[in-house]
Amino acid sequence: MHGEECLNLSNPPRCDVSLNHPPVFSIKMITPQVLRFTHSHTHTRSQCQSHLNNPMAKFCMLFLPLCFLLLSSWCLGSQQEFEENECLQMDRLEALEPDHRINSEAGTIETWNPNNTQLKCGGVALSRCTMQPNGLRLPSYSNAPQLIYIVSGNGVFSVIFPGCANTFVEPQQQQRDRRRWSPRDRHQKIQHFKPGDVLAIPTGLSFWMYNNGPNPVVAISLLYTNSHHNQLDQNPRRFYLAGNQEQEFLHYQRQQQQRGQQGEQQEQQQQEGNNMFSGFMSEFLADAFNIDEETARKIQGLDVGRRQGGIIQVRGGLRILAPPSRQSGSQQQEQPQAQEEEEDEGEDERSESGGSNGLEETVCTMRLRHNLGRSKSPDIFVSTAGTIKTVNRLDFPVLAWLKLSAEHGRLRRRAMLVPHYNINSNSIMYVVRGRAMVQVVHCSGNAAFNRVIEAGQILMVPQNFAVAVRAESERFEYVSFKTSDRAMMATLAGRTSILRDMPEEVLAQSYQLRRDQASQLKNSNPNSYLVPPNSQFDD
Repeated sequence: MHGEECLNLSNPPRCDVSLNHPPVFSIKMITPQVLRFTHSHTHTRSQCQSHLNNPMAKFCMLFLPLCFLLLSSWCLGSQQEFEENECLQMDRLEALEPDHRINSEAGTIETWNPNNTQLKCGGVALSRCTMQPNGLRLPSYSNAPQLIYIVSGNGVFSVIFPGCANTFVEPQQQQRDRRRWSPRDRHQKIQHFKPGDVLAIPTGLSFWMYNNGPNPVVAISLLYTNSHHNQLDQNPRRFYLAGNQEQEFLHYQRQQQQRGQQGEQQEQQQQEGNNMFSGFMSEFLADAFNIDEETARKIQGLDVGRRQGGIIQVRGGLRILAPPSRQSGSQQQEQPQAQEEEEDEGEDERSESGGSNGLEETVCTMRLRHNLGRSKSPDIFVSTAGTIKTVNRLDFPVLAWLKLSAEHGRLRRRAMLVPHYNINSNSIMYVVRGRAMVQVVHCSGNAAFNRVIEAGQILMVPQNFAVAVRAESERFEYVSFKTSDRAMMATLAGRTSILRDMPEEVLAQSYQLRRDQASQLKNSNPNSYLVPPNSQFDD
């Protein structure tokens, strides 16, 4: 795992190179321009000494640090390649449910074990957050980019870009209610979210969320720990800036780090879950913020009994400067929602027409919300089967930074998503509602998964594994996160399948068919991706 040494700096590694113990590395001259670094188990001490007495060998010894550096890089590369090949060792897949739950004052955070072989194959970690009304998810940042899909509920969120301007300014009349010396509050942009939205959070940027609606907010979050932006190990890590709570993935790290009594004591200290300011001396914080030490101790979150967990209850509601919500009032709810969807579509059109010239967005004005689940313009629509909508870097430019994309689908009962595979990405499917029969085929040709998947479960489908889905409930809805910013899919059946693009003679010879059977195989399904129930083709 890359960056593993960064997490163990208290015990730095010690280099010990000795010629007394095999295996021994020797340097031999091939040509004046080329050096070969070979591995030998048979060189004796006298032979090694003769090599060292050679003037050219002495000269080459000067390059040993570089050689060892290159060798280390090769070893790390080999280790990473071995870890990436874990996907090919999975001949059986499982539908996974959360196995750890952290209760907070105003909600819960449930997590899937990131050490599961399937999730390690995908290089991802997942969590599900439920916020009660007036619940505030405390500010935090993580070591990997993440996508958040809003399953239900409404609220506001903000992502803090260091160095960008505070464009939201408190009005003057509101300042008069305060003491004269108090400056107007300024902060960065705040945005509303609603069901079906995808929120993009880049690596290392802090964000917070607040539920300002009457119903709970349910959000599924994916952390892409295999991203090149993550310079630590593959463990997902949440760095809280406030509160006193256990970060959601620390439980699994403690399970891996049980090393005797001393390790257990360290784990007990970690279990307290202090925030990032807790490790500083209060005197340092008082000087840094120019505040008194009492205030400094409060931001350290050491008062355990005051607030519990990473989601706190805001009594009386959060009073912040934010754009007015368009969903206030039951009579005007549908029209504002349509206006928001039209605005989303307008933003998509502007992004597509603007091209990829780097001028359509700046970092400080980057769009971080995109509606996926309630869009009126799905990419695939079959009236008797369902819809599919995708989002990638072309219509959501921030995904080019995160190297992620997403897909949302709805299927009617008994409708099918034809057998297909993801060309350049792993796919992590989360079932929003309903149930469906899913079949996944391993590269060996055997079934890796063949069972029903239900709401609240996830299924990781590795790259190039073939998958087919058939809805078993009246309404089956899912969202898939994909580990590529331009994920591509190839179908194995239907009008756009790879079999249809082959000559009939090739199919006839490959499958030992008559020409009429090969023609039927190519042309009998006029649908592209979705097949209606009872084969009522109308695509």
